Amino acid sequence: MQNDEVVVLVANAKGRARVDKFVSYTIDADLYSPEGSFSFECDSKYDMNRGNLCQIFVNRKCVMAGIIDTVRRSLSRSGPKMEIEGRSVASVLADSSVTKFGTLPRTLPQLAERLVKDLPFLSRKDFVFNSGSDKDKIKRKFVELSPGDSVFDVLKKAANSLGFLFWASPDGSLVFDKPVERGKADFRIHAFENGEEMDYIEGSVTETLNGQHSLIKVIGESQDDSDIKYVAASVKNDDFPFYRPLVVNWNENEGPAKKTAELQLATEKASAIQLEYTMSGHSQNGIPWTINAFCDVEDHYNGAVDSYLIKRRTFTLSRSEGKRTRLELQPGGSL
Repeated sequence: MQNDEVVVLVANAKGRARVDKFVSYTIDADLYSPEGSFSFECDSKYDMNRGNLCQIFVNRKCVMAGIIDTVRRSLSRSGPKMEIEGRSVASVLADSSVTKFGTLPRTLPQLAERLVKDLPFLSRKDFVFNSGSDKDKIKRKFVELSPGDSVFDVLKKAANSLGFLFWASPDGSLVFDKPVERGKADFRIHAFENGEEMDYIEGSVTETLNGQHSLIKVIGESQDDSDIKYVAASVKNDDFPFYRPLVVNWNENEGPAKKTAELQLATEKASAIQLEYTMSGHSQNGIPWTINAFCDVEDHYNGAVDSYLIKRRTFTLSRSEGKRTRLELQPGGSL
């Protein structure tokens, strides 16, 4: 196993501090949460303070851009200790409420620019608009605000209404893109049926029927010239073993009924099977494990042979276990 290099660069008042010696750490990123988090424990004192920006690198590749929230220094007879905690830069969106009400722009680029105008660390250039996400017009009901709404919630709601995923990439970019059901795999996990050869420390596959349905039917009302018409769309889940229907309320402001049904089905299928693996080190062939990437799984013992999306990744270091990576995977296509 290669010795993956972990380095933290902190922007401070004197320029930059470099941290590359740790007692322990945890670096956590989740595709469906804006608040990636990190914590470090060191036995040396470094020049850093709460509010400092930092970048975390594994094998010279940025795996998180963050803000230091907490710095704790202590001294005992066993020596000095410094503990650092923080979250990704995207946490600014989750922590900040929208303060300016009124009519908001109805395209994602204009909406993002308006909402982050007064926020620190972020600007329009930090947003990436893929798959035509900068073109579609948002229905007005999806940019209506309530007191207490966070900037992240408003952007996520607007993006999801158009069928786009809104997520924070490891380098700090804020990305609008279509959820991908299938893609070229960047990683591979395998274990043979007899368990004699496997490249993970521990692995599990959980399959469930909870929250799943065989048929999803979307029903609502459309008002046109005082003439009420019932409209419906339906999709089937051919993988479900018996008949269990779901009826979802819908109105025409939510977009095409068929899309609503298909997104519901994709979400259910993604939660039907969950994979968890613990790997040695932080990379495969020198490439750090990352979220929103596909991994070919050939785990005959646990009954999973397919390509799955990495939805959560946690790097850890401890004296007892060394460097490890915990992965959570699921089928692609979910918002």
